[in-house]
Amino acid sequence: MVPYTNDSDFVMLEEGFVARDLIDRMISKVSDTDDKDAFFVADLGDVVKKHLRFLKALPRGKPFYAFKCNSSLWGVQTLAEREAGFDCASKTEIELVQSVGVPACRIIYANSCKQINQINSPISY
Repeated sequence: MVPYTNDSDFVMLEEGFVARDLIDRMISKVSDTDDKDAFFVADLGDVVKKHLRFLKALPRGKPFYAFKCNSSLWGVQTLAEREAGFDCASKTEIELVQSVGVPACRIIYANSCKQINQINSPISY
């Protein structure tokens, strides 16, 4: 698996730490600078727990994550490391998912309005 993120993209929280505390700290930090870029807070542990719960509830099922729901590659990489499949709606989405090391056999091309040039473009295995 090709790592997409680096450690500076993440803040590890101690047990009992509340996400709201992190958000308040980030807002305070950003407001003290000229940097007004948006930031995103997510609990990757919760993503993993929900993935495991799905697998336990449907042991013969295989989840396919809809890339268009949230295309942040940190989430894609987290799920890819757990052998999840991916539902992609464009060639660009397929290429982004493959860029973190997801093999073509775990990608479905699920756009209902497929362009001919994208159908004819083979996915490398």
